[in-house]
Amino acid sequence: MDKNSAINLIDKTFNKAFDEAKFTNFIQNLLNDFEIKPYKASGNTIWEDQRDHVSYYKRIGKYIDPEGEALDVLIVQVKNVSKLERARTALRNFVIKHLNNFEKDYALIAFYSKEDEGFDWRFSFVKREIQSYMDEETQKVKMRKEFTPAKRYSFLVGEYEKSHTAKTQLLPLLQNIANNPTIAELEKAFSIERVTDEFFEQYKNLYIKVYEYFEKQDLSIFEDGQLDASGFTKKLLGQIVFLYFLQKKGWLGVPKNERWGNGKRDFLQKLYDESLSKDKNFFKDYLQYLFYEALAKERDNDNSFYPRFNGRIPFLNGGLFEAQYDWKNANISIPTDLFRNDEKNKSGDVGTGILDVFDRYNFTIKEDEPLDKEVAVDPEMLGKVFENMLEIKERKSKGAFYTPREIVHYMCQESLIHYLDNSLNNYNNAFQEFGADQTNMFGNEGNNGQQSLQSDINEISVPKEDIEKYIREGHLALENDVRVAERGETKTYQFQLPESVRDNADIIDKKLTEIRICDPAIGSGAFPVGLLHELVTAQLVLKPHLSYTYLNNKLIDFGFQERESVNESRYVYRLKKHIIQKSIYGVDIDRSAIDIARLRLWLSLVVDEDDLEPIETLPNLDYKIVCGNSLVGLPPQGADRYPTLKDELEVLKKQFYVETNEQEKKRLRTSINKKIKSVLTTAEDFEGYPIDFDYELFFSEVWKEKGGFDVVIGNPPYVSIQRFSDEEKQIFSKIGFKTLSSRGDIYELFYEKGFSLLKSLGGLNYITSNKWLRANYGKSTREFFLKETNPKKLFDFGQEMIFSTAIVHSNTFLIEKNSVKSTFYGVQANESFNVNDTLYKYFEKNKTNLSYLDEGVWSIVDSSLTRIKDKIESRGIKLKSWDIKISYGIKTGFNEAFILDEELASSFLANSSHKQKIKKIVRGRDTRKFFAKNSAKWIIVSPYQKYQDIIDNYPMIYEHLSNYEVKLKKRGQVRNGQHHWLELDNNPSLEYFDSFEKPKIIFSEIVSEPQFHYDTKGLYPEATTFFITGENLKWLIAFLNSEPITILFRIFYAGGELVGKFRYKKSFLENLPIPSFNENYSSTMGKIIDYLIFIKDINIDINFSNALIDYFETILDSIIYNILFEEEFQSSNKSILKYLNDLEPITDSMSDEEKLGIIQSEYERLYHPDHPVRYAIETLDSIEEVRIIKEALKQ
Repeated sequence: MDKNSAINLIDKTFNKAFDEAKFTNFIQNLLNDFEIKPYKASGNTIWEDQRDHVSYYKRIGKYIDPEGEALDVLIVQVKNVSKLERARTALRNFVIKHLNNFEKDYALIAFYSKEDEGFDWRFSFVKREIQSYMDEETQKVKMRKEFTPAKRYSFLVGEYEKSHTAKTQLLPLLQNIANNPTIAELEKAFSIERVTDEFFEQYKNLYIKVYEYFEKQDLSIFEDGQLDASGFTKKLLGQIVFLYFLQKKGWLGVPKNERWGNGKRDFLQKLYDESLSKDKNFFKDYLQYLFYEALAKERDNDNSFYPRFNGRIPFLNGGLFEAQYDWKNANISIPTDLFRNDEKNKSGDVGTGILDVFDRYNFTIKEDEPLDKEVAVDPEMLGKVFENMLEIKERKSKGAFYTPREIVHYMCQESLIHYLDNSLNNYNNAFQEFGADQTNMFGNEGNNGQQSLQSDINEISVPKEDIEKYIREGHLALENDVRVAERGETKTYQFQLPESVRDNADIIDKKLTEIRICDPAIGSGAFPVGLLHELVTAQLVLKPHLSYTYLNNKLIDFGFQERESVNESRYVYRLKKHIIQKSIYGVDIDRSAIDIARLRLWLSLVVDEDDLEPIETLPNLDYKIVCGNSLVGLPPQGADRYPTLKDELEVLKKQFYVETNEQEKKRLRTSINKKIKSVLTTAEDFEGYPIDFDYELFFSEVWKEKGGFDVVIGNPPYVSIQRFSDEEKQIFSKIGFKTLSSRGDIYELFYEKGFSLLKSLGGLNYITSNKWLRANYGKSTREFFLKETNPKKLFDFGQEMIFSTAIVHSNTFLIEKNSVKSTFYGVQANESFNVNDTLYKYFEKNKTNLSYLDEGVWSIVDSSLTRIKDKIESRGIKLKSWDIKISYGIKTGFNEAFILDEELASSFLANSSHKQKIKKIVRGRDTRKFFAKNSAKWIIVSPYQKYQDIIDNYPMIYEHLSNYEVKLKKRGQVRNGQHHWLELDNNPSLEYFDSFEKPKIIFSEIVSEPQFHYDTKGLYPEATTFFITGENLKWLIAFLNSEPITILFRIFYAGGELVGKFRYKKSFLENLPIPSFNENYSSTMGKIIDYLIFIKDINIDINFSNALIDYFETILDSIIYNILFEEEFQSSNKSILKYLNDLEPITDSMSDEEKLGIIQSEYERLYHPDHPVRYAIETLDSIEEVRIIKEALKQ
């Protein structure tokens, strides 16, 4: 289909009320091989539990895609508009029943309402969950069906909706000549990510245009520091976006005597047109009045009528529309073309102004759920908008990255489960740890370090598995349980919520209302809003099971006078308002982030008010979501010095939260700020650094009630400590952060600070970079977690890129404030991982016990590998205890002068007296396993304090170096007088150079596989290599290049900061355990190493060479396995050393032909099918330890 025909088809189908004939025609054009196969159901033929929602449904046909996947196309008529908008779970369940009955996994559905005859409808794609997993036999990632809730993705279409999004995403499928898309292509067309990426890009362009306009204006509000152009622009766009959501609800321009919800869906657009017709400025003469008068001020009349715009405009309160400048006298105008114009964007759409862009998109007032997403701009998107608006340099400096909603959902649920488990159940341990003074039991004094006997009986009210089912799946049971609660249990319908949850509904609900949550780096508010949704859902799930008295008291607390008059929408609104007031706290150093976070919470409230009289005002969040430095506060017990002041602040803040009068709010705000400022100023003067925030001062009610937060959650910034100023580093040091290290990251301090905010048994749950797990700088952080906290769950995403806008590898980590340790579980994502999968299921399936961890590198591996590690370590001695020395290669400070190519080196070597000063080098890129390539490079040897020797005895070298005298003198070590300009950097001694003439192991530091080379030819290692000198080097290199030691090092010692590589850093290597020298094995191993060095060094047929190398390396590995797992080899009769004692050696006195002849003869003998060595090698996998290591090497 050509483009114009496709556009017309989409317009006729989706810009109108639902029409079955047009919809069927569209499907037939979308899917060439669509087969008409009708099936209808209505009235009593609809499933009984769905009759309250669905009045009629029809399958119009089916489609089989080119890969054999089957899909049904349905039409579902729901009973009224509210069902279409709110009964999302029920409608999803309806489709699941159909898919189960017809044995399908996918469906395209038109949902429309009988009430408005399909005026606005949904075009949805539904799929049953398919889970990825690793096939143990083939080691390939496969998929399997999970009989879990389906996912639904929907376009909003109809008379009031825009078809731009549907058009953009469906057009390519209609234009495809074949028109037989795969299911994957259909699903991609419903991708919310594609919409968000496009919307964010255009939103950012709007921000840049408006910001650049303001930057050029000579405006007093920017000059006197009241506001800045960037912040003003961000807030303006946020305000307009908010209004798009309000007009979507029909709250703007409502006729005088009509109800909320009957306002104009194009109210802003009409205002803009009026401004043009009257030659007024849209911002100055219309938007400012709408923002700062209509929406921001209470009016005396009962129905919120606003004469200037001849319609009802709700007074919202809250602060979003509070003027931060004298708007009536500021004389701020914004050109018309920034709102509408005729420019084309790169996609060909006409209009790049604010209204042009926003008009193209569907705005949905329903916030996305993990299982139900509308392909439109929803409140959750504003978080991503905030992150996308940050300039690239600002994003990096602040380390702000938006957390994907799937991660937010997982972390919020895990935090709630942890909180409820600790709140409802009592897990006693037989003994406490040593160390604290214990109270006396029989009159004797408590002694430090005395054990405290406790009850060993756990008191379990609600088993944790029931809590997990309730939090994760309770929303799926809600509709069913409401029905059962009203009509009683039958054979068909029983309660689905666990009995222990139902029986304890009152106490669980009470615990949920008492929870206190804080995000110390709130950003755009993703986590508090996520927890708000989880708390609302959890309490709604409990509502049918609450006792009459408890629910009645709860309704009274919410301000309801009569139980029977409770409107469900208003109940949810007040529930959310209560949670925001009582439970949610947040801090951020960025003022724009605070504005967006507050906006997100306000929007969450607005979406749940439906056509109510009156519209309830929004709460003031000034002292709930606060701008300040999260890490720097009052000194310890600082806030405790002001108990009276804290009491006064709590009273004032409670009043301020609900205050709507403009003057009274100003009075309260001034009073609160004055009291807080007096304390902070005193502390600043005493400590000597700025303090603009303190948790126990601003949020004193939390410490008064609970002694800290129940949940600290978030995604703190990722910024290297090195990027902070010296002054800032000194402040961190003075505060006394235990996790602070010079090369560390700011998120480590957030871990420590967040933990300090917890009450006893509280839980911290962060997503951060995972570098701290393995990096050297993370050692103090790992030590902090092990000593100070009770680690619970660590989800390391490994190399998976969780953040779409950041190249950063990350982890989530849940820790508990408890001195008593419990089981610590962890998971590392492998190639079967998909962030869109159900994360908790992945964790439970793949988790391993991490009790083996210490402050060294944290590697999450299967317990079988940790047992192997323990076994190897028990047999080994750390290399730092060996009689060896690990040194770095030669650092010249200026390679251009000291490193010579073959031609120049040959000219020097022609003079025999220069041979002592010109030496062949080996670089990191030249090293291989048991071998080093010819570098074709040489180095001038110029030891420390021997420059005069160069001048006096080596004129050619002196002349050569003199050509670089200026640059050589600019080296840092020369400028500071450390050494002469003719000498190499780092003051290399004669003894240092003498070590190069001895046998040594040379290796490259950063590699994808071990590359240890045994050198006896006097090669000089260059700066990109390290070298080992000392005793028993052949024994040592055999282990260092072996499979078992490689996997041990890579997983447990290597640091893990590099993608696809690992690092043989000296400090890592020194801790590696190697079994002590054994003469019985050493002779045979030495012979094989000589074979390998010779084969790799001569020029013979590559296939023959590789065959020899592979086999002798395998034999050598087998010997190493034998040494490490001696008992296992003996019991399985796999020991091979006794068959290798007669291995013929090669010597330096032999010719190459003689050496090769011996090696070939031994290869043929040992490779014979009947030889026991070959049989043992080929069946080595029968030993469990060998098999586990070989499997790990494949990953």
